[in-house]
Amino acid sequence: MQSPRFIMVSLLAAGLVIPPVAVAAQSTPPAPDALDSGVQPSSPGKQSLQARIAELSQSGKYDELERIANKLRVDQTRMAGGGWQITRVYAGLEARPGTLEEDHIAQLNAWIAARPQSITAHVALAEAYIHFAWMARGNGLADTVTTEGWRLFAARIGEAKRTLDDSANLTPMCPGWYSTMMTVGLAQDWDKPRMAALFDQAIQFEPNYFHFYQSYARYLLPKWDGEIGEDAAFAKRSGDALGGAQGDFVYYQIAIMVLGLSNGKVDTEHMDWARIQRGYQAQGQLYSNTNYDTNRMALMAWRFRDVAAARAYFDQVGQKWDKQVWKTRERFDKSRDWAMENHGSTAAPQL
Repeated sequence: MQSPRFIMVSLLAAGLVIPPVAVAAQSTPPAPDALDSGVQPSSPGKQSLQARIAELSQSGKYDELERIANKLRVDQTRMAGGGWQITRVYAGLEARPGTLEEDHIAQLNAWIAARPQSITAHVALAEAYIHFAWMARGNGLADTVTTEGWRLFAARIGEAKRTLDDSANLTPMCPGWYSTMMTVGLAQDWDKPRMAALFDQAIQFEPNYFHFYQSYARYLLPKWDGEIGEDAAFAKRSGDALGGAQGDFVYYQIAIMVLGLSNGKVDTEHMDWARIQRGYQAQGQLYSNTNYDTNRMALMAWRFRDVAAARAYFDQVGQKWDKQVWKTRERFDKSRDWAMENHGSTAAPQL
């Protein structure tokens, strides 16, 4: 049986054209799950790149935008924590709060008109359509979305796919194209063979772009299109295929994202806590760890009820708790106190 999401999107997608509705961009809401997706927040260095990209976009300095994006792709430049800096380029190309949808879309279309071979401009436009699609839908459950919200969601996701289809043969290609198409596939409820084929194409293009693995693992979550344990099996399969420190790093990135989207429910039967810890260590060796990463590991140790590991991570964190990880100081304190005052019990406080 097809999901209600698929039925509604499919019925509304046929023959739709986006109406010229003036919708202003907002800083919220992001797509569902984005608030606890394991995506590392911006450090000052990342913000400066993102701000620079936004400034160049507003000024229409396309050559400089292309130069920066192409260099980051070719050099495969990473941030602390292992994230690819090309993702910050697309963050900088998002609509600023208060920008009208039609104005932002027009700005990106102007870039494409001036540089029709630009993969960066096409991916940015597709991501803009996706952003505005989720704005129309909202972050509520499916039965809270209005008919108009579904209509606009389907239309805008369709425009995102059309934009990506139009740029599928451009060179040089960008890993962001595959990631964005995977987001489209999730929104349109693609079947498993179709999504698996796209994932295979993506890792053939760039096997070390861990964002591909996270996107596919999200698709495999039970609340979307997967079965219980399927995402964990995928994490193991991917880590084993890559092997070594890179394999453990990718396993860690998949697992930390999946667990972050599971509302605190830890699949201890399928997820390998020892390998998650090895992956964190591998990330530190390959790309360095941040305070945000260590906070996440302290939370994971609490979720796995590993007192010894939790103490070690909380010692590293000290008082530098991360709001994106813990949400409130109270949650951080409860978890830390459990770890530091525990005398062998695996019982833990509710957060």
